[in-house]
Amino acid sequence: MKHRGSYRLGLLLGMTLRVWRPLLRWESRERHLIEEPCVLAFWHGRLLGVLMDSLGSGATSMASRSADGALAAGALVAAGIRVARGSGSEGGREALKEMHEHLRAGAPFAGLTVDGPRGPWRKVQPGVIMLARWLGIPVVPATFSCRSSGMLRSWDRMVLPRPGTKVVVAYGERIPAESLPRSLDEGAEIVRARLEALTVALDREVAGRDLWPAL
Repeated sequence: MKHRGSYRLGLLLGMTLRVWRPLLRWESRERHLIEEPCVLAFWHGRLLGVLMDSLGSGATSMASRSADGALAAGALVAAGIRVARGSGSEGGREALKEMHEHLRAGAPFAGLTVDGPRGPWRKVQPGVIMLARWLGIPVVPATFSCRSSGMLRSWDRMVLPRPGTKVVVAYGERIPAESLPRSLDEGAEIVRARLEALTVALDREVAGRDLWPAL
């Protein structure tokens, strides 16, 4: 396996998430929206909360074939998520096909960081639209916020909930695949607007402020 060291580090990080999760005060809203097959769409910088709400779910996700992707893949596997390797720059179509196979084999939903793996920040890539159309299943926006947090100085401004804080994970209204416009760009803009509105509203309610600046 390429990037074996990164993958092993990812496994350690995934196990850390399992320890971290019980240290947080947790609320999950509208989770019934992902009880039927769907494509879960979330920002890379809000990955942690959404992932911790899905520990051990057997869902499927995507990680790039880079060293960073190997790190992510290890973390996902340790968190009980199936992983397809690929991205928009390499192996993306093969990864989407593998996610399709995972869903047919019983994965409850597919999760995608829609601006990953390396941005641009908060710009939805077309993969989420392609997968939803291909499978004929809806897109569900997802995000999280918390009362006390840190933030990585990374391209995605990843939000890190501090131990003991209140965390709220929210799932937005389902966007049926058949309602998405033919244009991938227009479909991506619909998902972006829904996800941005959900995140801003949750930050203002839970954190009492915008954790990220407006674009």
